[in-house]
Amino acid sequence: MKAAVIEIASAGPALEARLSRTLHDLAAIGEKRAGTAGGAASAAYLLDRFRAAGLEDVHPGTFRFRAFALRHSSLRALRREIGHQALAYCGVGAAEAPLVHVGSGEPADYDGRDVAGRIAVVERNVTFHRSAQYREAVERGAVALVHVSHAPDNLVQMGTIADPEDGLGPIPAVSVGERDGRELIAAARGSGIHGSISVDAQLEPASGSNVIGHLPGDGPSLLIGAHHDSWHVGSTDNGTGIAVLLELAEQLSRAPRRRGVVVVAYDGEELGLFGGYDFLRKHVVERRERIAAFINLEIPGAGADDIRAVAHTSGVEPTLRATALDELYPVFVGMEMVPAMFGGVVPTDIQGIYRWGIPGASTACDTPWYHTTGDTPDKVHLPFLAQAAARWRRAAAMLDAFPDEALAGRDPHLWALAAVTSEAPAGLHLEVRATRGDGTPAAGARVEAWLDVDDFTRVFRANLRADVVGGASLTIPREALYRGASGRYLHVTAGESWPLVERILPLD
Repeated sequence: MKAAVIEIASAGPALEARLSRTLHDLAAIGEKRAGTAGGAASAAYLLDRFRAAGLEDVHPGTFRFRAFALRHSSLRALRREIGHQALAYCGVGAAEAPLVHVGSGEPADYDGRDVAGRIAVVERNVTFHRSAQYREAVERGAVALVHVSHAPDNLVQMGTIADPEDGLGPIPAVSVGERDGRELIAAARGSGIHGSISVDAQLEPASGSNVIGHLPGDGPSLLIGAHHDSWHVGSTDNGTGIAVLLELAEQLSRAPRRRGVVVVAYDGEELGLFGGYDFLRKHVVERRERIAAFINLEIPGAGADDIRAVAHTSGVEPTLRATALDELYPVFVGMEMVPAMFGGVVPTDIQGIYRWGIPGASTACDTPWYHTTGDTPDKVHLPFLAQAAARWRRAAAMLDAFPDEALAGRDPHLWALAAVTSEAPAGLHLEVRATRGDGTPAAGARVEAWLDVDDFTRVFRANLRADVVGGASLTIPREALYRGASGRYLHVTAGESWPLVERILPLD
């Protein structure tokens, strides 16, 4: 009863006012894409807020990547130009071909539909990520892709369509508003129509900045994070996450704790999960900082009637249920369900952290204003966001008190992977051995290895199948190893259909 009274008291007008202040501060900055002036302004704002919250050793964590710079794009169909946005990191060039509607672009949607040499028209799916839609269209021979938004007022939903580390994708892709998309779909279902798409873009050197702060303590730390970059104003995605992050930082800095706390505002999530991977590489892999568990605040609140979800590893589920987070977020699922629904990816900052084996939980709310110019502070239901902040504060307190050994066990849905490198005449030889969660060899597993240089520029990728004992080997060519100035990281994943474990080997 006492805990409930504390929560109700804290989730009141004062808390709502603090959260609203942060949302409006971030909205005043405008678009905050990594590598832009808005992204830099967001990082500077958070450096000040972290220090004011009482965090220690506050500093930026800078990384390099190649930004998508659009020169020009066009979409013509139905005898007119159609409003659109080129999706980030799509391919360049022009395509003129018949349009074929393939539903939400999942594999089963292609049954009976031939898109080879044609333009695939796919609709936004909350649970099948646009990058998976793009991959399916490419694999089936489409020459271009039109992505139909589901936002009100014919607003266009923006986003990244391909792996930015690989550079530009193989085919052009654009996003259109729902009203225009429905016209295209109706025409494609009827007598059929032709469309023409062109995209002219290039890659430019850029940098992003995580903002990192600490609270001292004993043993492995609690990692609490949220991304601060956004398409457009981004009040729900992810102003809500940053607002709750700052609230937790301020409260935890004033409270007695056993554990240390690491607070991270990630950058570059919208472009390619850059910030989460940069933190994992530099802090967990290289510096061997110990993390007990994570809380990832990815759109922890949105509109009053929007979808509310939490994905969690098995080790933290009792804590979340004890704080009634399963009641606050009705979609309450194991983290292993996320890649199963989203086409093999965990589309938020903790993808690599989860695959590494660290336990934790991530929020995920959906809003009709997702990735549009309409995602402004008025779209956030402040009473819910305040209640969420109060319950995540309670969850953080319970994880602080949780025994280290109770969090140390690996999620049973994840695999294990051993990776060893050695010098070879032709380059760097890699030997891997994958093991399923039950300890058995991962015979026939899908193994993928890639090499990034200058932090996030990919210069090598290979896909393999494990042998009967879960083993696989390859050699990275010497010419790939010496590309880039620094920031060389070899990633290796293994899984049945998508990665269930990831290992990172720094090569500098």
